[in-house]
Amino acid sequence: MLSVEGLTVRADSVELVREVSFDIAPGERVGLIGESGSGKSLTALSLMGLLPEGVRASGTARLGERDLVGVPEGRLKDLRGREVSMVFQEPMTALNPLMRVGAQVAEVMTLHGRPRAEARARAVELLDRVRLPRPEQLARSYPHQLSGGQRQRVMLAIALANEPGLLICDEPTTALDVTVQKQMLELIAEVAPALLFITHDLAVVAAVCERVLVMYGGRVVESGPIREVFTRPRHRYTEGLLAASKLTPRGTRLPTIKGSVPAAGRFPDGCVFRNRCPYASEKCETEPALTGDGHAHACWHPAD
Repeated sequence: MLSVEGLTVRADSVELVREVSFDIAPGERVGLIGESGSGKSLTALSLMGLLPEGVRASGTARLGERDLVGVPEGRLKDLRGREVSMVFQEPMTALNPLMRVGAQVAEVMTLHGRPRAEARARAVELLDRVRLPRPEQLARSYPHQLSGGQRQRVMLAIALANEPGLLICDEPTTALDVTVQKQMLELIAEVAPALLFITHDLAVVAAVCERVLVMYGGRVVESGPIREVFTRPRHRYTEGLLAASKLTPRGTRLPTIKGSVPAAGRFPDGCVFRNRCPYASEKCETEPALTGDGHAHACWHPAD
C-alpha cells in the first residue's frame, strides 16, 4: 500500500527528518510514536504534500504505483482525499466555520467529480457511518454547534468520503475525554483501511495498531510488532518511554527520561539520544544503523 524509503525533510540546512523508511501493507495498521518534536507530524505532512513553506522533502514514498514526494501539486491534489486522507489533531482548525458540516463532507466528493446531489446524500450516510446521532439534522449544523468528539467524527467522515486506501491520523484523540476517546479509537479501528496512526500515547497505539515505529530526533530508532516492542524494547529511548507510561505505586516516583527533546538542528551527532541516555559511551558518537529483521533497533547499548 505505502512504501517509504530514505525520506528526509529539511528547512534550509537544518535536517528535521532523516532517512526514514517503512512499509504499510494493505489493511495493516501501523503506529508512529515519540515525544513532541520527534518528527512524526512532519513525516505525515511530507507524505500528503502539506509541508510548510520553506520546508522540503526528499527520498521516495510510493502509494501503490504513485509517487508522493517531489511531484507537482496538481498530481497530489488528485491523490489527496481520494487515495490517501488525513485526520488532523484539532478539527476546529481543519473545518470551515462558515460552512455547514454536511456541505464540507460533500465538498470532498464533488472536488473529485461526484455529482452534487449524490455527494450530499452520501454525506449523510457517512455521518451515520461514523456514529453521529441524527445525521440528517447534524448535516445542517455548523462546526461550533458540535462537541469536540462530534467534530472529530466529522473529520473522519471527510477522510473516508472517497474511500481512500490509506488513512493517516495525527493525534486524532488528544483533545477528547477518555470515554469519547475510546469510542473514537474503536471507530477508527473498524472503518480505517490501511492506517498510519501518529501519537505520543503508547496505550492508544497499542489499542489500534499491529506494528509500531518509534521515532526520535527525526529518525526511526526502533520498529516491530507492537507486542514484541512493548514487552521487549531494545532501544533505550523506547525503554524510557515504556517505563514512564507505566502505573506506579502510590508515593513512588514516576520514572522519567532525563532532559527534554532538543530544538530542531540541536540534536547531538551520532546517536541522537545519547545526551539523554544513561548508557551513552564514546561509541555513541558514531550513529548506529537500524538493524534487525522484524524487530529492528538503532542502539549501541540495547536493552536485554
